[in-house]
Amino acid sequence: MISRHFARIALFSLLMAGAGLLAAQTAAPAKPPAGKTLPASAAAETAPVERKRPVRNPELYSTTVELLSQGEAARNAAYARALVQVVNQLTGRTDAGGNPVIRGALANAPMWVQSSNANQTASDTEGNTLVGGAPVLKASMRVSFDPNPVDSLIAAAGYRYWTGERPKPMLWLTIDDGRGPRLVTSQQLNVIKSLADRGLERGIRFLVPQGSAADQAAVPAIQNLDGKALDSINARYRNTTMLVGKVYRSVSGWSAWWLLWQDGAELSRWPVTEADARKVIASGADRTAEYFAKRDSSVLDAGRSGVVRMEISGINALSDYVRAIGFLQTHPSVRAVDVDVAMPGKLLLRVDLRSGVNAFRGLMRSNNTLQPLGPVSIALPAAPGDGPDALPRSESVERYLLRNADR
Repeated sequence: MISRHFARIALFSLLMAGAGLLAAQTAAPAKPPAGKTLPASAAAETAPVERKRPVRNPELYSTTVELLSQGEAARNAAYARALVQVVNQLTGRTDAGGNPVIRGALANAPMWVQSSNANQTASDTEGNTLVGGAPVLKASMRVSFDPNPVDSLIAAAGYRYWTGERPKPMLWLTIDDGRGPRLVTSQQLNVIKSLADRGLERGIRFLVPQGSAADQAAVPAIQNLDGKALDSINARYRNTTMLVGKVYRSVSGWSAWWLLWQDGAELSRWPVTEADARKVIASGADRTAEYFAKRDSSVLDAGRSGVVRMEISGINALSDYVRAIGFLQTHPSVRAVDVDVAMPGKLLLRVDLRSGVNAFRGLMRSNNTLQPLGPVSIALPAAPGDGPDALPRSESVERYLLRNADR
């Protein structure tokens, strides 16, 4: 296979030398021819899929990451982390950084940034102080991405897209540290910081009751995980989705029972036990996000995958050939590349795409190597055995232009 590849390079060099860099003797490409609610015991894994059509929420294409320094390398690293986080938000996942297609696209993250804004804050409110109590200053950066390449990346990675029209569950939570259950209200947001942060990481926000006398009266219903009894209290907030939980000390540390409720019906309930109370509280956000992401996600149109014909123009030197082939061979969306024809000015290839052609074309719109020119249909010669009445056949060719190396 390697000797065949080098033989093509040698043949290409001879062609270039004999015909000139911009030879016009090659034939032009042929012109295209004319012409219902779940039962109370249901777990998140049983949630139906593709219930809602994908709707973009611009807020989900933005996130905040820590900025370690003001240097270009540190900013690019922050952009890469932000891109992973945005993909997690848009899919409801937590493992996007482990996907080879996502990892392969991280170098493009700076080119996909629409806006970024860095600021510096003291973090001593989180208990991070230097010796002597001096606050540690941390810089963070708010990053917003162009939705188009991000959506293409999600499709190329094979992930489902969680629609931007998402519920904001009202959190009805009691915590019992041994002194009796107490309702968590908007005056104790620091208590549920781990849940709120986890929810943001997965693209879902929670609301908290204000703590009025009527809210406090909900404690017995919360302790009993009684969604029906809470419906009338929750209705005052004009919200039909609730995450109900009770957290309490147990023999193993801390335990919780959670209930996910929407539109008068139970969606899921589950127990959790951990040594760390913060992990127990955060677990409510995880299963809530998993349920709705699975239920309300859809497959984006990535297009046909597998072997496709590809034409790359702008091949005017041996270095252009090497750069184009090397780019495709190392791209995480490509399984294999086979050269059909190498000629001055153009390459004709068969490329085995792991992702679909639409997703790959979308990714190429914002990179420094290949510029999409759009697909075109070419007429195919008659196959052996075709009769005189056989319909003309055609095949789609994905066309690209090799960008200048200094771009």
